[in-house]
Amino acid sequence: MPVVGGLGIYRKQITFDYLDTVTGQVRRGQIAPAGRVHLRAWLARFAGRDDVAFALEGCTGWRYVAEELAAAGVAAHVAEPAGTASARGRRRHARTGKTGSRHLRRLLAGGRLPECWIPPGHILEGRARLETHHDLRAGRTAWVQRIHAVFFPQGAAAPGDGALRTGRDLETLRAAAAAHLSPAGQLQVATAWDMPAGLQARLDVRRHRCCPPPGA
Repeated sequence: MPVVGGLGIYRKQITFDYLDTVTGQVRRGQIAPAGRVHLRAWLARFAGRDDVAFALEGCTGWRYVAEELAAAGVAAHVAEPAGTASARGRRRHARTGKTGSRHLRRLLAGGRLPECWIPPGHILEGRARLETHHDLRAGRTAWVQRIHAVFFPQGAAAPGDGALRTGRDLETLRAAAAAHLSPAGQLQVATAWDMPAGLQARLDVRRHRCCPPPGA
């Protein structure tokens, strides 16, 4: 590739370091603020070329950077972070955006980049939906645990199996709180008991969208 480079992705900026192998010229700098619009404008300098390649680490933000590179006709190479760090060896100086993008460029140019597979868009979208489902389940579990944590310190047990999935479960919980908890404890439970139900409703909607019943 006549142009080979590395991109360091950060929340406030993207650092770049690329080499024109024909002229031997190296260019370094920052794209700020980080985001699609500014990256797209910067990539316009490579318009009409099919001999440009950039490496980037598979860290937060890699997806939009890889998508913009592909849209601009630039070859994107996503590096596995642990393998990239291992290839760097023992550090003598603190890592910076400048040294990180240079390291990626050198690995790519030397054919030593520990490259990752870039999934197609529909797989990335599926992963995002699964992450949402996981977050909802984790949030629901955390709220149920908070409710249980109110009962035990006051010498009472949370009623039922703790699932809190139905309206009856919540009514039973409300009655148990009134019977066994102090006013402050009842306030804690009253504040928390709507959250698991709301999260469960969202989980049911997501599940129906992902796996609709037969004939739907």
